[in-house]
Amino acid sequence: MPQQPFAAWLAEEISLRGYDLSRRGEQTRFARAAGLKEATISRLLRGMVDPDVKTCGAIARALGYKTTHILAAAGVIPADEEELPPRPPRPLTQRDHLVGLVGDDEAAQDAVIVLLRALGKWKSSS
Repeated sequence: MPQQPFAAWLAEEISLRGYDLSRRGEQTRFARAAGLKEATISRLLRGMVDPDVKTCGAIARALGYKTTHILAAAGVIPADEEELPPRPPRPLTQRDHLVGLVGDDEAAQDAVIVLLRALGKWKSSS
């Protein structure tokens, strides 16, 4: 029986690792990282199929979890059999990196942004 909750969980976990599933090609990129076919990931994300043990193992490696964690999330084994690890922190933004580099000094941040833009290393969207 397909499990929509697993599909939603998987989509959230994939997104937490920096994949934007609303963008074309991101499912394919994750599928490659997991060593799976894009069609498999697509069916899982749409809740059309349940993952098998081999698929759970591949997803676990790509997400940085133990296979038992994915098996529990998919409902293949009881969740109480697996102590769930904490979620990874959200991916750092350009602004987070900038604050880590020069602190809260806005003038210093602006100077670094000007330099990075001149080098073509700063995306204007952040």
